[in-house]
Amino acid sequence: MYPGFERVAEAFEENFTKHGDVAAQCCVYVDTEEVVHLWAGYEEDAIQVVFSAVKGATASCANLLVQRGLLDLDAPVTDYWPEYGVNGKDKTLVRWILTHKVGVLAPEAGLTMDDLGDWDRMVASLAAQTPVWEPGTAYGYHAHTFGWLVGELVRRVDGRGLGRFFAEEIAGPAGADMWIGLPESEEERVAPIAAEEVAMPPDMDPSTVDMSEYFGPHLMSASSLNGILPDLGEAALDRRYRAAELGGAGGVASAQGLSRLYAWLLDEFTQETVNDILRAETEGPDQVLSSPAMTVEQKIGRGFMVPPDLSPAGVPVFGHGGAGGSVGFADPRRGIAFGYAMSLMRLDAANDMRARSLIQALYESPS
Repeated sequence: MYPGFERVAEAFEENFTKHGDVAAQCCVYVDTEEVVHLWAGYEEDAIQVVFSAVKGATASCANLLVQRGLLDLDAPVTDYWPEYGVNGKDKTLVRWILTHKVGVLAPEAGLTMDDLGDWDRMVASLAAQTPVWEPGTAYGYHAHTFGWLVGELVRRVDGRGLGRFFAEEIAGPAGADMWIGLPESEEERVAPIAAEEVAMPPDMDPSTVDMSEYFGPHLMSASSLNGILPDLGEAALDRRYRAAELGGAGGVASAQGLSRLYAWLLDEFTQETVNDILRAETEGPDQVLSSPAMTVEQKIGRGFMVPPDLSPAGVPVFGHGGAGGSVGFADPRRGIAFGYAMSLMRLDAANDMRARSLIQALYESPS
């Protein structure tokens, strides 16, 4: 532990004694120097399915191509992927794919877990879909399809698939213990996921609760890929899920891998790139996550979550969280790169204090 960051170690211990953590890692870099590296409940080199935290890795690939002048954010997607321009999608811009504005939430019905590893079949199915809203007019969380939509743009521009591009152009140079499509050789290091059930009040009969109030019209198709993934926790235990190049919600990483990714991005991204990423391009209700019972608003810039979603009030950061609690982000002003990964999926995100307490402790540290 680097002097001055003891409060983070204390918060990490408190996550186990007060907040129910059972196995987790936390890693922080400041100005490319590792200042926090903590783990408990499993081996130091364990890796974990981090679900949507991988969206930050996927967005990094596209943004690197934009910065190199090879991908134009404001060009039509059809300039790179002609087959995409059917069923009302011909005017879709690249930028809209990165900011969840295209309305292509799931492939055709009837596909299976085996199809997840067939990249050509998945992207062809998505290219043929009719969007559920007019592209560019609204936004909604593309829980899984984000990975194929962005990844196919990367493949069309560069020629390499998303997983290989990320490994060779970002994870390798960054020394990041992270994959989009986990090699079988790394399987023995994977720590199993366990999902925690949301407790109902003791005086409440679940059969009397109208759960439809909490589900918008697009949530189930987007989150399950039209029935391919009925349960994320179970999917994460399946080798097919970990092996597929799932740049939307299936990445595998350690906390150190997440933090190294963002430490590298702070050095690699230009100030112009960072400034544009930090500019939120979404406003109003998320068309997927909102429901009659609640309105959800997310702030997304070029594929990353931006304040206030991940950071203390007023701190400009970019990154992404994942189902159950994993998160990685970068703070450009302070040179901070943060990563947290855990094995216990806490489904009640609003009351999950684990990553939140670590981030608060980090910003209380004299760095």
